[in-house]
Amino acid sequence: MQKASNRFAEFDLIRALAIVGVVITHAGFIAFSDDRRVLFISIDSLQLFCVPAFLLLSGFFLTNKLENQNNPTLIVKKRLSRIIPPYLFWSVAAYILINLGYLKKFDLISLIGHILTGSVMPPYYFIVVIIQCYFWWWLLVKLNCLEFRKILALGLAIQIIYTILFYLTAFKYISIPLPLMERWIFSWMLPFSTGLVLGRSYDRIQEYLQRIKIPVLGVTILFYLASIWENYALYIVDSDGWFARSFFKLSAQGYAILFVLSIVAFSKSIRLPSRGAGLINILAAYSFPIYLLDFAVIRYVSLVFYKFFDPANILFKLAFLASTNFIVCSAIIYLLQKVLPKRYSQYILGI
Repeated sequence: MQKASNRFAEFDLIRALAIVGVVITHAGFIAFSDDRRVLFISIDSLQLFCVPAFLLLSGFFLTNKLENQNNPTLIVKKRLSRIIPPYLFWSVAAYILINLGYLKKFDLISLIGHILTGSVMPPYYFIVVIIQCYFWWWLLVKLNCLEFRKILALGLAIQIIYTILFYLTAFKYISIPLPLMERWIFSWMLPFSTGLVLGRSYDRIQEYLQRIKIPVLGVTILFYLASIWENYALYIVDSDGWFARSFFKLSAQGYAILFVLSIVAFSKSIRLPSRGAGLINILAAYSFPIYLLDFAVIRYVSLVFYKFFDPANILFKLAFLASTNFIVCSAIIYLLQKVLPKRYSQYILGI
């Protein structure tokens, strides 16, 4: 694949696949419920690359341009200006929608707390994590610690520590709220660090990956299968299924990073028709506002499904929820782009 304007086409593909994965994951929460059949666990596990992929891409685009290191403070300000205003807008909007019947008891302190912890909507934890990632990169630049061995060693060490904590918590040896841990950058250190390293030496790493692309793909598939197995194994001790379905399983961490590296390895072999490439570009460009809207929209989409189609085949339910969610989110984004002045739309949509 070739670069599209100032972007990398392979990373547009990864970003598009990641946002599709996010939507399918959230649709799966409703469609699959507690169904433990292997087909549904396999579909669920297939999407586990999506949030780590977003973090890896964020790291990549911070280090891919060497001039970013000349003024890291300015770069962080620019990145934050793209994500914080839309995040604040949709957090307040979602909070009002959720508490529509209780607005007379509106609690500003509670809203601020939810915004700071990324808990207005469940997926918003990612915004809190990505903000921490930007400041982590800023600190690495200031400490002149961007040599790839140091980045990977530090990232791997921190990831190992937090992975151990996740397993100890899942096996009930210690008690740490798992949803709280997912909001710390340290739980996501390896994918972000991998992105930082990939950005610094992309041409060399890409060339190497393309030489070993079949083994990379094979190992990716093995980690994916291991993630399915681990889901069943962990469910025995993780009765609520949170950790069993999470990105933090050892197998899922390996699968997520290897999935991205597989796309990079096969990037020159991927040929998409013009319509397919156009759709990929749109999904990549709209991935952030779709992420912000997705979870709120799917609640209403599910109500429509239950009113008109339920009971129905689970796969049909998943397809309906995911596709309708995409259509509604895209329609909202399109209408807002048309209605809002361009100077304001970036503060609401982040594009």
